Amino acid sequence: MSTVNSQDSDPGWLAVTVRNLLVEKYGDGRVPGVRRIAADIRAANDGEAISHGHIHNILTGEAENLTQRTSSLLARFFDKHPSYFYPPARSAKPDPDSVRALAARFATFDADQVEAIKQAIEIVTAQAKPRER
Repeated sequence: MSTVNSQDSDPGWLAVTVRNLLVEKYGDGRVPGVRRIAADIRAANDGEAISHGHIHNILTGEAENLTQRTSSLLARFFDKHPSYFYPPARSAKPDPDSVRALAARFATFDADQVEAIKQAIEIVTAQAKPRER
């Protein structure tokens, strides 16, 4: 079973994310209880379900990780890409020596090599964006 670990992200990140999506979906002050949310997720996913207990754990921050299946079901329900439910990576401060070494390496590239790198970045960026439905 593959999981997405949220321990490396801010505590409560997943709970806040899902609560905000529920407010967007149902409206402020109109978010139903976990049993209704579970039923709505099941309906949006052709009968595949997330238990209301697991939804409760997600919303209270007790869920430490999501399986790929759970993130896929949430993604379909909220009309988001599954990666939306992966915690944001914490960025470590780059080592100055590594930055200088990388800059020196890039300085040796010709214009065609730099353009190829730009195109690769554009392709990866485009693939990471959620698809329009």
